[in-house]
Amino acid sequence: MKYKLGVAILVTTGIIGYSQQKNNISSDGFITYHVEAELETDPVVSFDDAADDVCIWENKINPSKSLVVGTDKDYGLIVYDLKGKELNQYPLGRTNNVALFDSPSVLRNSYPIVCATNRTNETITFAYLLPNGELTNIQNINVNLKEVYGITTSVINKIPYIIVSDKRGYVKQYLVDLKNDSLRIALVRTIKFKTIVEGLVVDENNNKLYVAEENKGLWQLNAVPGIEKDLKLVLKTNRKKLKPDFEGLAIRTYPDGSGWIIMSVQELNSYAFIDRISLEVDFLIQIKEGKVDGVQHTDGLDVSSLKTKKFPNGIFIVQDGENGDEHQNFKYINWVDIEKVSGN
Repeated sequence: MKYKLGVAILVTTGIIGYSQQKNNISSDGFITYHVEAELETDPVVSFDDAADDVCIWENKINPSKSLVVGTDKDYGLIVYDLKGKELNQYPLGRTNNVALFDSPSVLRNSYPIVCATNRTNETITFAYLLPNGELTNIQNINVNLKEVYGITTSVINKIPYIIVSDKRGYVKQYLVDLKNDSLRIALVRTIKFKTIVEGLVVDENNNKLYVAEENKGLWQLNAVPGIEKDLKLVLKTNRKKLKPDFEGLAIRTYPDGSGWIIMSVQELNSYAFIDRISLEVDFLIQIKEGKVDGVQHTDGLDVSSLKTKKFPNGIFIVQDGENGDEHQNFKYINWVDIEKVSGN
């Protein structure tokens, strides 16, 4: 979502700067905690509102060699390491959102597969992600959507799917197959929302799909095609509390079944941590200036439970919509810092 610069933004920033002097503030009925980013990535290629979404690939053999793929929606895809250093960039067009299949056995291939919506030709761009950060076997598949927008991947009953949205509110679910290193997709379900949809994520433990309709709220429905959708609006936007826009979505799960749906609430410069079971907001997180600059107007985000020396209990990565005088980039937040402030 492109935001407007000007007096309104300056006033909002001033209010947030004041509130960051304290933690544990009850803001509009929600507890807000503040953390600092551990580090930031190199800036994206394009100027203005360019960085958008991000996904994390965990290297199971050597977690410190895990990779991060971000979108520059006026240029293509950029691959980073866990220090935020750019490894490779690919001019693939107007890539907006990105996700990946990180279990090679799912599609019988040797490497994770990156999937990105690409508005240049209204396609989904696929590529193999090599451990050294290179993208190979890049291919585009046309989809019948206008201004293709959000994307997520899921594996349900051992079947891989991608779910894609567009700016008209259409959400389409495709079965994914691999034949001789070429990806194929088959449409299995179409769902229509009234207004713009971008954020998508599947809770594979519960087979539920969550859809962020930017100006309406967060929806839950069954992720399995061919059965009743059971569509529910579980969290509404509210001009006095959780202001629109609702943007990026990710899920952090724990072995005992607990965890959160994490959602970017763009106009609050905040992230809502929504309990996976009760579907109620536990708390909000804001990222203040510290080791690096703070974060405003986040679109996309991702979370991983990878464990490294620097990130011993996982990592939370968000797009930064301002980044001072630099081109936009992505900020890395140590999950331990979130646990410390929230007590979880």
